[in-house]
Amino acid sequence: MMPEHTTSNGNTMHRKRIALAAFTAAAVAAAVSAASYWQASAEERPSPDRLQRDADAIVDVGVTGVQARVTDGDGDTRAVVSGVADIETGEAVDDEGLMRIASVTKTFVATVVLQLAGEGALSLDDTAEDWLPGVVQAEGIDGGEITIRQLLQHTGGLPDYADEPDWGTEAHFQRTRYDIADPEEVLAAALAAGPVGEPGEQWSYSNPGYIVLGMIIEEATGHHWAKAVHDRIARPLGLEDTFWAGFTAKTPEPRAELYQRFEPGGDLVNVTEYIDHDASGGLVSTTEDVDRFMRALIGGDLLEPAQMEEMQRTVPVTGEGYDLIWPGGASYGLGVFRLGFDDCGEGLWVAGGDITGAMTRAAATGDGAHSATVFSSTELRDSLESGVAQNLATNDLIEHALCGRN
Repeated sequence: MMPEHTTSNGNTMHRKRIALAAFTAAAVAAAVSAASYWQASAEERPSPDRLQRDADAIVDVGVTGVQARVTDGDGDTRAVVSGVADIETGEAVDDEGLMRIASVTKTFVATVVLQLAGEGALSLDDTAEDWLPGVVQAEGIDGGEITIRQLLQHTGGLPDYADEPDWGTEAHFQRTRYDIADPEEVLAAALAAGPVGEPGEQWSYSNPGYIVLGMIIEEATGHHWAKAVHDRIARPLGLEDTFWAGFTAKTPEPRAELYQRFEPGGDLVNVTEYIDHDASGGLVSTTEDVDRFMRALIGGDLLEPAQMEEMQRTVPVTGEGYDLIWPGGASYGLGVFRLGFDDCGEGLWVAGGDITGAMTRAAATGDGAHSATVFSSTELRDSLESGVAQNLATNDLIEHALCGRN
């Protein structure tokens, strides 16, 4: 699972991997009971096909609402929904609803950086210090030793965000949800935790690394990183519903309400409104737009062959929990995962995002001809087991939709 991308508290912004809280039977019972309530009874529904059953299965583990979109080699697209957009009103999920796409933002940012490299505006072997003198410096961390390639691949040795004592609680979320953080202050606070390894030594997911990349884009282009994403990707591809969230806490409609369970067996809390705006996860989009982006990217429409080769040169994904959610194995290129699935040959290219109240997974076959995108308007982080269950159910949908097609 991607490390969670959460709100700021002045000088810091916080991320966390799957919570290792104790799993309780009460949490499972609550999830199953809620899912049964949100959905119509089996007798009231027509017999669902495989895609619909797989979307329903994600709801069955406790997710409030799901959108899933699959596109075939002819460009024909089918979208299904499950659950509800609002547990208070029972409003139906909109298959064109907007969603915070969290770390899928990183794949957009990586694409821009690789485009700039192809144009000669920067080199992947440039260091952070070359572009941002004095910014990526802390005890044990020297930006002069960390390349742009390493930042893109999470091998720069940079830490992820530090935690506060009450991180992960509802109280922390309510206290920080409307805070706005300055990127350099966020970065400095994160780097104070010290390195996780030597540059190039190992893969270790780092949201701060992509804040650095956003700042490098701004230095190279003279524009905010989100404008570069818009001008170079969203506008050419006609992604009319992909945009930077900015400093607003509200996501426009249509959208599903976002929910988080903060403790095992606890109530679902509406977390729809909060601010999250940096280059590691600040975009909003739709399944249609993300699906189109992944097909264009993996299909070779956005990058020249040399830059595609760089993007798809991977290193092993390591760290606690990844083997549980991706049992088929995972590696990481420059802004994109390569995941192994049964009957998927060499695997699928996947962009993933996890943020308070929302999960996004977008996958494409090796030729970019077939794709699947899944939005879930709940993040199950109340226990290791619930987080794994949500990931595995999402994996099943993607595997059933795309594998055997390579």
